[in-house]
Amino acid sequence: MHMKVMKEQFVLDGDKLTHMPTGATFWLGDKDVVACEQGRLNLDTGDDYDLDELREEAWRIMAAERKASKITDSQT
Repeated sequence: MHMKVMKEQFVLDGDKLTHMPTGATFWLGDKDVVACEQGRLNLDTGDDYDLDELREEAWRIMAAERKASKITDSQT
């Protein structure tokens, strides 16, 4: 069954972002492109995730983190 990708499913660890259900790992590459190790998109439970949806959500999270970091840096 196709599963919805949600922000709450990701954990930020340093400069990497991991989608906990699948183990897919994302990071910013050259020119701010999200690169990834896709993990297991089709789980033994029958649940599956779309890689493009995972990338899009990872990009949104990383862009928000980067923006928050720049705001914090400019206030110090």
